[in-house]
Amino acid sequence: MSRQKISRFVLCLLLLSAAACGQGTDDDPDGTISSTTPAETDDHPPEEGSVVVSEDVDGATALRESDAYELQTDGDHAPVIEDDTLTLTISYGGGCETHDFALVTDGSFMESDPVQLAVILTHDANDDPCERYVTDSYTFDLASIKTRYRETYGTDEGSINLHLRHLGDPGALELKYTLAP
Repeated sequence: MSRQKISRFVLCLLLLSAAACGQGTDDDPDGTISSTTPAETDDHPPEEGSVVVSEDVDGATALRESDAYELQTDGDHAPVIEDDTLTLTISYGGGCETHDFALVTDGSFMESDPVQLAVILTHDANDDPCERYVTDSYTFDLASIKTRYRETYGTDEGSINLHLRHLGDPGALELKYTLAP
């Protein structure tokens, strides 16, 4: 076999290998992309997200640097606040690494009745190379926001309209957080 034919053969193998790269995982040898939904994963508790309150937060930068995700906003998977916990149903590509979700805010209340607070949902996929479409529930402990409210207004009672900005929506999702004593 000539050197040129061997080179073409190797090049073809490399191209085929590159085309197949990322098409499946070890537990998905036929290359199909699978997905999981909350109904299929109800046997485990929700994942925990974090809440970051910092005056140094730049909301536009935080949202721009976030990895892709889809926030479920309707029906059975709509956001819910009970007591001091926000539960969100989030879909994203991955499945091999731990994904970190955070609500970030600069903690500046906008004066109105009730007061308002802008929060941004961010996602760090931790360089997850997998392509499974995952849907999980995440809980966020709003105690740090409640503490900020208490320090600002001197009371444990009240409500905050959270303006939740997230990928895929140029506006904000409005959520009412009634502080639990």
